[in-house]
Amino acid sequence: MKIVSHVIKKQVIRAIVIGSIVGLFGVAIFLGVLQVSNQIALKNEGDETVDKEEKITTAGDTSPSAMFYASQAGVFSNYESASAFLAEYPALKEGAIVDVDGKFYVWTSMVIDESKLTFLEAPPTFKKAFTVVNESCTDAKIAELPSVLADKNAAKLNFQETANDSTLPDDWQSIGMAASKISNDLNIVRLHVFAHYKSKNACLQVKF
Repeated sequence: MKIVSHVIKKQVIRAIVIGSIVGLFGVAIFLGVLQVSNQIALKNEGDETVDKEEKITTAGDTSPSAMFYASQAGVFSNYESASAFLAEYPALKEGAIVDVDGKFYVWTSMVIDESKLTFLEAPPTFKKAFTVVNESCTDAKIAELPSVLADKNAAKLNFQETANDSTLPDDWQSIGMAASKISNDLNIVRLHVFAHYKSKNACLQVKF
């Protein structure tokens, strides 16, 4: 009986030792899997961060659209109504009609500095903020127009100069001189120049 008891004790001890080893081995495997999972998660997170940074960098390469402000007198569903409204009020004699997505806006000036915006009382006008998007313009000269119109120095809006600028449309000077005859106010000249090129180039899109 003592021999049997001794053998049983050895088997029990062996079972405990083997169980401990298996348990430790299982824990080691679990920790290893957990560590690998964490490394994969960190890698994915790092890749996502890189992608975001690349997207931010790419977006930063494109100059943000300049903000313009117009003094708006009204908006109409067709050109004829807008034209009749423009002719009805003497105060709108220097105004222009701008077609935006099939709606016709009557504006009296177009500024890049909001504080320079002036308003009428009859008819009453109000502020209309917008940007000009040129992404679909394939003609580099047309695509350049929003930047030219947003230039605070307005050097290229000086149509008294006779020199031609090869970076601008061929009719830039003639259109500018015609607009200058409507008014000597730069903000009104800018409006008429923009209205002309907007009507001729669908790629120049107004976004409110």
